[in-house]
Amino acid sequence: MAKILIVDDDPNIALLLEMTLQKKAEYSIEKVTDGQKALERINETKPDLILLDIMMPGIDGYEVCRRLKMSNDTKYISVIILSAKRDIQDKIKGMDIGADDYIVKPFNPDELLTRVQVQLRIRKLESEIVDKKQLETVLAMSVTLQHEINNPLAGILGNADLLKEWKNLSDEEVDESIQAIVKQSARIRDIVHKMSTATKVVESTYLGDTKMIDITRLNP
Repeated sequence: MAKILIVDDDPNIALLLEMTLQKKAEYSIEKVTDGQKALERINETKPDLILLDIMMPGIDGYEVCRRLKMSNDTKYISVIILSAKRDIQDKIKGMDIGADDYIVKPFNPDELLTRVQVQLRIRKLESEIVDKKQLETVLAMSVTLQHEINNPLAGILGNADLLKEWKNLSDEEVDESIQAIVKQSARIRDIVHKMSTATKVVESTYLGDTKMIDITRLNP
């Protein structure tokens, strides 16, 4: 159920918004009357969409929107500014600070519902795309680890097995096996470090449609 937060200091407008939204029973609706309370509730409940008035006591709607869009925790929440300010510069200012839509009061209920539905649909699609991309990255990471680590791991295991018979080996052979184990272990350590500190991931084709991470192009 989508969560919608109404932020408006006019109780009549807030009630009208709630009644309009309740035509869609799948919405969970909460109301607050000022910017400070809005910021507190947003941090606590993470609504899916906010209907935000501009002219409020204390922190106004512009500042609320600006803070939300600057925070990694809240920047993807849809914000529809709902204001009596009709001037084009007010609309531009709202969109410039990150608002997803701007509706002028008095609003048409059907138009409001449509715009709310559009924003929620956009966020749902974005979430699905992110989830799909994250899954693809995890799968590519798994293929990469198998491809990049299996070879040095096989070398470590092979030399470890060889050292089980160390009594039958020359000192030179023992030293070579130990050096190989150290080298392959360092290789695995470097791969894990690169992947754990990367800030940019570039995929490449492994086999067919299977992707892997190009560890030579990681950007730590």
